[in-house]
Amino acid sequence: MHFARPFRLILSALSVCATLTVPALAADYREDVLRSDPHLPECTAASVQSAVAGTVARAHRDYYNGRTILGIDQIQELRYEIYGVSTLARRYCRGTASLSDGTIQSVHYMVEEHAGFVGVSWNVEACLAPLDKWRVYGAHCSTVSPR
Repeated sequence: MHFARPFRLILSALSVCATLTVPALAADYREDVLRSDPHLPECTAASVQSAVAGTVARAHRDYYNGRTILGIDQIQELRYEIYGVSTLARRYCRGTASLSDGTIQSVHYMVEEHAGFVGVSWNVEACLAPLDKWRVYGAHCSTVSPR
């Protein structure tokens, strides 16, 4: 019982320090992002294609009716945005996906910097255009397509 009060005081002091430190770190980070050259993998990179397939595979089973991506062909980079509305670089891509049920569908995907786990590395958001029946990515995959 007698440890509760000192513990609360220490916790309060730490939260005050964190409150003062986080804005400074955020400002440094933002300046660093603006100075640095983002390193996003190309649309055709094997790691990106694997991430696209993984995104589709992790979707709810009913969303794509259990289909998975076996391969992506005819890959095109549609746009590379840097220092636009957001300070994060984004690469918008499109390709033709061969699916596990034997069909071929259009796939749109966006590679975004600092969007991985806790802001480290890059992340991919992918959408199979004609199969986005719940419009998770907007009409015709608009959130992963350039505007």
